[in-house]
Amino acid sequence: MENHNDWYKDVVKEIDKHKDTFSKRDYKKHKLDLLLRMAKRVASFSADCGECQNFQGEITKLAKDLGNLVQASKEERKSYFKMINSILKHLQKHHELITEGENVAIWIGIGIAIGSGMSIVFGVGSDNSGMGMPIGAGIGIAIGSAIGSYLDAKAKKEGRVI
Repeated sequence: MENHNDWYKDVVKEIDKHKDTFSKRDYKKHKLDLLLRMAKRVASFSADCGECQNFQGEITKLAKDLGNLVQASKEERKSYFKMINSILKHLQKHHELITEGENVAIWIGIGIAIGSGMSIVFGVGSDNSGMGMPIGAGIGIAIGSAIGSYLDAKAKKEGRVI
């Protein structure tokens, strides 16, 4: 069987072949950076994970079909993104990886909900000025952002970011 590092290098070469055919917008739209990062992670887990071994074949197919992606039908593009999401979910669920900024996004939402709820419960700004909820949400955003940033930095330090 082909060495996992060689497989990854082949995928990188295949994706690089198509870089010139994609505009920056299309490159981002089709998540090619994410595909490369996922390929690297799949290669590192393939020795011990059967699903990651299967995903190697899928990623190879996705990389080889990139030339047709821009002109692909809606169904073909949908299938492409469905496979990317499937690989991503596997890496998140089974290998406990996260995407960059994931914790910040989650914790900002939690902070807004808690901050807004607290301002309602405790009547912050209860002088009917309507400022209580935005102030509570702002405090929640700040706290959620701080917690999320800390957790993202911790995950990055532990090498768990895709």
